[in-house]
Amino acid sequence: MDLLQNPFHILNASPRDNRRRIMELADERSLLLDSSECMEARSELTNPRKRLSAEVAWLPGIGPKRAEEVLSLIESSPMDLLAVDNLSAIARANLLAAGLARLPDHNADDVAEWILEIAWAFDGLAPDALRVIINEERIVSGFPEVSDLSAVEAEIQERRRHYRQVIKASLDNLSPKELVEAVTFAVESATVDGEEQGPTLIADLVDSYEVEAQGFLDKEEGNIRVLVDKLRAAVDAEWSDSTLTPMVNQLIQVVKNWDTVAQPIQVSMKSRGLDHDASHRVAGLVRGLAVYMFNEHGKLDFSQQITNMLQEVFVEVGEVAERTAEDADALGEIAEQRKLSQLLAPISDLCKVALENSEKQPTSADREAQKVMDAAPQLIAELSALKRGVEVLSQGKDEIALTLMHCAVVYGNNTEKWKICLTFLEEAFKYASSQNVKSRIQSNLNTVRDNDRVCGNLSPISSAPSLHTINGIGTTMYGSTDHDPASGTYLSTYYFVFLAIPIFPISRYRVMPTDGGYLFLGKAPLRIFDKCHIAISLGLIVWMIVHMQ
Repeated sequence: MDLLQNPFHILNASPRDNRRRIMELADERSLLLDSSECMEARSELTNPRKRLSAEVAWLPGIGPKRAEEVLSLIESSPMDLLAVDNLSAIARANLLAAGLARLPDHNADDVAEWILEIAWAFDGLAPDALRVIINEERIVSGFPEVSDLSAVEAEIQERRRHYRQVIKASLDNLSPKELVEAVTFAVESATVDGEEQGPTLIADLVDSYEVEAQGFLDKEEGNIRVLVDKLRAAVDAEWSDSTLTPMVNQLIQVVKNWDTVAQPIQVSMKSRGLDHDASHRVAGLVRGLAVYMFNEHGKLDFSQQITNMLQEVFVEVGEVAERTAEDADALGEIAEQRKLSQLLAPISDLCKVALENSEKQPTSADREAQKVMDAAPQLIAELSALKRGVEVLSQGKDEIALTLMHCAVVYGNNTEKWKICLTFLEEAFKYASSQNVKSRIQSNLNTVRDNDRVCGNLSPISSAPSLHTINGIGTTMYGSTDHDPASGTYLSTYYFVFLAIPIFPISRYRVMPTDGGYLFLGKAPLRIFDKCHIAISLGLIVWMIVHMQ
């Protein structure tokens, strides 16, 4: 029941008028209006049961003079009704509903604002408080008080249905685009973007809107499914990116259109702690395509485009938003890694070749390390000129450092030429950027320095010399010099002995004593003393041969 169709308005009566006054007004108004309409209005106002419906649909708690003032605005200046204050919740809701029905040239924003005001006013209705207001006016007018609270509650529900009809009628006067905008704005504002429970009328509005929009949503969901299937077939057929691009753009646009219509439903469902099944279906369908395009065909750019769109349009659908956010993060990391790989490609290619060649020919690892050292300065300079920050530069330096370290270790372990290995490792340490790489190189440096100190002047040996004597004649080890406490090794001389007397020093070795023998680390050059010993021994032998003749 509209305010201007209310029996109180038809008879120009007030809820405070008694039965006699109502009958007089009915007789007076019948001279100006349709008499049957006036008699019906009189009947409704004088019958206590029928009267309650008119009272709840009127302006309870408002005096006759003020009621006349606000009613005059409904037709003359309905926009001014929003500023009317100090009204009971039911009076404000009834007044705004009448104003909304008469708004001239309204747009989406206007309608949304009025819907919100009516919804908030309706949510402020309390059956007990309304009954008190009505009974206060009935006491004045002489009608029996309302004792049945359920009757008031039933009339409030009738008002709720009336408000829904007024809201729907105002929305139907908008274009489809404006209608969606109005409903979306009203729902988002009323629920704080789905974070809070909205007013009852907003939930009613969305339920009605969903029924109206279902045909469009179902049809577009079917179109989305067709586009997804076409894109899957296209990537399987290895169509070019230039051909796939318009197809992906079309899918994105259709999904956005679908979501625009579904948006108020999604927000309302979120505010009520419910899931919107259609949104889950559509998002799952399109997300599956994005995953498939990347996992099966490596289409990173397209997958990112689709995922970013899903993240944007389904932000109100909690589970979908979480999954697409995870997808976006994962794809972003992959994309960033690819960019880094492209920037580091020249260094990576250089290092890859050096590592492969040093593994194939360990004794040539020094040449591979030298190639890296020769090329590294220019490559690092080029990398430094790129606008990607210190991260890329650090990765490039670390890769060079690790390659030099590997070549040094491989070469040293296979040749035992530790001095050149020190050069490589010291250069590697200069390039190292991360603390972890520095620690690894430093550990190898310490080891190689120890090896160089102990074995730096040694020649590698293929096998240990024979230590064997018969009746004091043979070969054995004599002496110990140049002790190295850290390794427990020393230099010892390998002698030919005769009757247990050392005759000729054959060579010198760095050895580590073991249980009942020695571990030979390498061969050292003879000392001057050893060479003199050989000369003296040879001289004695020559002298003995000469004198024996």
